[in-house]
Amino acid sequence: MALGWVMAFMLLAPSADARKKREELPPATTGLIDNVNGIAIGKDGFIERFTGLLIDKDGRVERRLSRDDKRPERLSYRHDAQGKTLIPSFIEGHNHVIDTGIALMTLDLSESRSLAEAQAKIAAYAQANPGRRWILGRGWDAARWGTPDRMPTPADLDAAVADTPAWLLSSDGKTGWANSATLRLAKMKATATLSGTAKEQMERVVPAPAPKDRDIALDKAQRFYIERGISTVTDMGTDILDWQAFRRAGDRGALRVRIIGYADSIDDMITIAGSAPSPWLYDDRLRLVGVHLPVESGSDATRLRNQASRAAMDGFQVALTPDSEPAIQEATDVIREVSESYAGDRRWRNESTNAPLPSFARMATFARREQDITNALANMTSHPAQKAFAETRIGSLSPKQRADFLIIDRDISAIPPALIAETQILEHWIGGKRAWVKGETSGSE
Repeated sequence: MALGWVMAFMLLAPSADARKKREELPPATTGLIDNVNGIAIGKDGFIERFTGLLIDKDGRVERRLSRDDKRPERLSYRHDAQGKTLIPSFIEGHNHVIDTGIALMTLDLSESRSLAEAQAKIAAYAQANPGRRWILGRGWDAARWGTPDRMPTPADLDAAVADTPAWLLSSDGKTGWANSATLRLAKMKATATLSGTAKEQMERVVPAPAPKDRDIALDKAQRFYIERGISTVTDMGTDILDWQAFRRAGDRGALRVRIIGYADSIDDMITIAGSAPSPWLYDDRLRLVGVHLPVESGSDATRLRNQASRAAMDGFQVALTPDSEPAIQEATDVIREVSESYAGDRRWRNESTNAPLPSFARMATFARREQDITNALANMTSHPAQKAFAETRIGSLSPKQRADFLIIDRDISAIPPALIAETQILEHWIGGKRAWVKGETSGSE
């Protein structure tokens, strides 16, 4: 009987060669996000669903899995989402990264609902920061104050802070509010806010952020975006100093969001990218794809056309930002005329700057207006990717795209629009790695 057991063991036990072969298998490189209610926009523009997401070693989607698809036996990791809903990360289609970070470092007036409230915040900030040589900030909006026809004056700002120079940009960044101390330094006289050439003249006096300040601003902006579910930002108005900050972050492995840049001028475009849009850098974290051209009422139409033509000549995408109804028509005319000379897939952009950042409240507004979650989701994921020539890399969690996604607390496709606004992000993954978890800082992985 004992001999029989020994023989049976010898027959069942793997040979030395088999054991060696098994030991020599390379480590698994594919990860799996499993047990999810996956929702994304497919190539046909309709919602596609999946229950698992295979992610390769480079942070790209290998394939989506349905409920009946067999899961690989060997995985580098398996993350059980416990049936939660998974959607692509948001893509911000029009923002300015460094300005966002600077705003987080300085006085923020975006929540002020009246001139008096803004003055109180300014006075409190000045009192809390007695050593500052300048009071800098942004975010005020006379329309939000209920006084769109009455812009704040230097005297209004003097009432809050008189002795320290103060320079506060409006929420859209187009108008500056200075106090009398600032005007004296600039040797200017004004009884109202400053815009256009007057604003440019003032900004020659206002201290520009140092490189280290830009690095801090970029870090703060990235944390801000990540915590709000935004993995990619279209940076409208990238100058060479912004670009250098992005490159410094990329070089040290600290570029965590994806930035698609549109140069602040033709000169910046050429200085940054040369004779063609830049390649994708840092594992699809950074690219300069075009140039941003503001269009104001009374702009030099000939100069604008020449700028658009110069950019299109070398294959750069042109993004026009009109500030009024007449400017919208001017931008439309420019695109029509320039497109006659430059055929092909140009994706001319003609859009305003006042859209809020992507959020579930914004998605709820889209869904309520259109009575359809499909376009609401597309407007914040696949559509802005397509606008920026990035649809092969991000936006819909298709195979070979970067695995940028959110795990959220509810199925946004199965609830009324009003409830979509209350959605909470539980986890944010960028490039197949967890970048943020609810209750933790965005620095955790």
